[in-house]
Amino acid sequence: MITERILVLAAGQRSALGTVRDQPGLRAAPDEAGQLWLRGLPATGPLPLALRQLPALASYEADGEGRLFPAGRPTPTGRLPPLAWLPLAAFIPLEMPTAALPGHRPAPIAVRLIPSAAPRPGAALLTTLASLKGYVETAPAVRLAGLRFAVAAQQQALIVGTPLPSIPGQEYWVSAGLLLPAGFDFEVPLVAKLLASQRPGTAVEVLLFFPDGPYEVIPAAQLHPVSRSAVRLTTRTFLPDA
Repeated sequence: MITERILVLAAGQRSALGTVRDQPGLRAAPDEAGQLWLRGLPATGPLPLALRQLPALASYEADGEGRLFPAGRPTPTGRLPPLAWLPLAAFIPLEMPTAALPGHRPAPIAVRLIPSAAPRPGAALLTTLASLKGYVETAPAVRLAGLRFAVAAQQQALIVGTPLPSIPGQEYWVSAGLLLPAGFDFEVPLVAKLLASQRPGTAVEVLLFFPDGPYEVIPAAQLHPVSRSAVRLTTRTFLPDA
């Protein structure tokens, strides 16, 4: 009884076997002459198109005793040779392409702020929560309409928008979506764009840099519209004695 079908390919057709590498159950081996034998094809039924397109020199049907029958012939013409069979995935392993040029890791760029005399419009203010509460209690609603705020560490409040209130605090300007303290800029100007390209963006979070170098990540979802009721509620939470 026929148990499998066999294909024989020329020695230079190893790459052709790569087109059927994903077919299950296939095994391959070279013979002494260098020809490539492929076994494990189903005994009956039509073969997948990829197998039918292989440039085979010969096609056989093999029975359980290893006898080889030319396709469609009732008489065997040989026996399956004892070869070192390998699963096709191991016979043709995947190879990663090599780089055209030798790669190297560039030297890291220090993220450092230095004083800058260039005038920049203010876009945010880091102040205290108490100062913000005092401002909203007397400011007209039109002055609050364009502002958002978030409570930072140590009962600080970050106010974003325009016009910024005239209260004590550290003013910030925007560089490539990053908040830098007024009067400072990156020592290497390109750093702002590089950092911004590696972050989800200001629509998701805000990066607030401090004059001495470190920064704080503030999720944009924590920035809420400035209103008397919102600031009062926040103050009761963080400054219960205020």
